[in-house]
Amino acid sequence: MSAFPILVIGAGRMGLRIAAMLAQDARFAARIITPDDDALAQVARLGLGVAPASGNGFRADLQRHMAQARAVILTDALVPAAEVARLAADCGCHYLDILEDAAASAAVAALVATLPGDTTLCFASGCGLAPGHVTGLAAEALASVGQEAEVTVFVGVLPAHPTNRLGYANIWSIDSLIGEYTAPCVAIRSGVVAFLPPLTEAETLNLGGETYEAFTTAGSLDALARQYAGRVGALEFKTLRYPGHLDYLQFLLDDMGLSKRLYQLRSLLKTALPQTEDDRVLIALRIRPSPDAPEVWIRQFLQASTHAGQCQSAIGTATAAHVCAVADLICGEKLLVAGFIAPGTIGPAHLRASPFFDLLDPGKPSFEAA
Repeated sequence: MSAFPILVIGAGRMGLRIAAMLAQDARFAARIITPDDDALAQVARLGLGVAPASGNGFRADLQRHMAQARAVILTDALVPAAEVARLAADCGCHYLDILEDAAASAAVAALVATLPGDTTLCFASGCGLAPGHVTGLAAEALASVGQEAEVTVFVGVLPAHPTNRLGYANIWSIDSLIGEYTAPCVAIRSGVVAFLPPLTEAETLNLGGETYEAFTTAGSLDALARQYAGRVGALEFKTLRYPGHLDYLQFLLDDMGLSKRLYQLRSLLKTALPQTEDDRVLIALRIRPSPDAPEVWIRQFLQASTHAGQCQSAIGTATAAHVCAVADLICGEKLLVAGFIAPGTIGPAHLRASPFFDLLDPGKPSFEAA
């Protein structure tokens, strides 16, 4: 059997990581496409597949290469997600993205709703950590609880060794971070969908013998909150940070007025925060089955690793492993679904059929009562 051709859009940190992970499996032949000629030259130097330009413009090249692909993975919003999804539908290839953008996901879903009902193509949005892997973990937990259950999902992507008062670094996407910190947080309260302000509901947790602070952020459980309204009592998402982060962040947003000048906050964080691959990913689900029942916790910790003498970030591994596992199941026709695939639809129980998901199994969740 010939290898599945995969087109990866974007040559940033995650585009390179995903293409490199796919290149380790002979069942896949990945190529990267980007309008940046210098980035393409770097891709070639790394020995990864390149989708060459024709000189007719990036969108023309995108359509030409997608027509030859089994699936396309959007890693960078170089082109709007819905536009890429439309091209995928026209070219007959599956669509996946790792975007943390609820509006982009909704646009893809709206596009898919216009396609014929008998489509065999898959459009999987929000593949990665959160939304993505964490959404699947939460969906599995929610499927086994009742209407009185209260579920809080905590996720932290943190530098292993913080060096500043924010206790943070440029680990992932600053633009996604700002969106999480400033958009309304979709949740469930008293069984109905609610919109919570970001950076509220602060609490302190001890995980693995270390203290963290947690507070509401947006974008990770939007689809699950709407799906489980009326089926559980409460559901909310909180980000984990080292103590003190929230106070300094509120100083920047409120006292310094950067909440009204987000472009300045973006510039400040991108230039001032150190960039690191040495990170850690913390995932915790707190489940109270009923008001009188004890809490049950699900915990998963992932650490950065070293490969060929280079540090590989935990968030990069988690994101690439998840989207590659989803692509594996889709391309191998191991799923019984088609059309739009919302985050959390494909849970860990299914994804473990893919060898890519083995990279997340060293941190397989542990269950314990409080």
